[in-house]
Amino acid sequence: MIDGVTQPDADAGSPVQMARQFSERLVLSRDAGNEDRTRAFNALVARAGEAYGIALHYADGDPDAAGEAMSHALGAVARGFAAATLEILAQDEVLALNIDQKHHLDELIVELDLETSELLHDA
Repeated sequence: MIDGVTQPDADAGSPVQMARQFSERLVLSRDAGNEDRTRAFNALVARAGEAYGIALHYADGDPDAAGEAMSHALGAVARGFAAATLEILAQDEVLALNIDQKHHLDELIVELDLETSELLHDA
């Protein structure tokens, strides 16, 4: 096997394939099949862009400005991406979380990023 090259699985329902599919769902991105996920992703991109632009504007020619601005941009969205990942986990039927566990995750999601939670729930 070559590093970085995935090998096809003989069985599409194999644990490896299922894990791969689940891991792809964990990552918030533009999702043609889910408007709420796309809306949440776009909101986080806009938030990062705004934080990056503001930080870069105030950097005033500092040679390390781009890195510092990127740090601010990523910091502005890290909690949102974590909230989105927890949302996917909370809804996963394979994990079979009980109502108390789901409630606890919901509280964490809201604490992490209320706006992202609302976008994912089409609120």
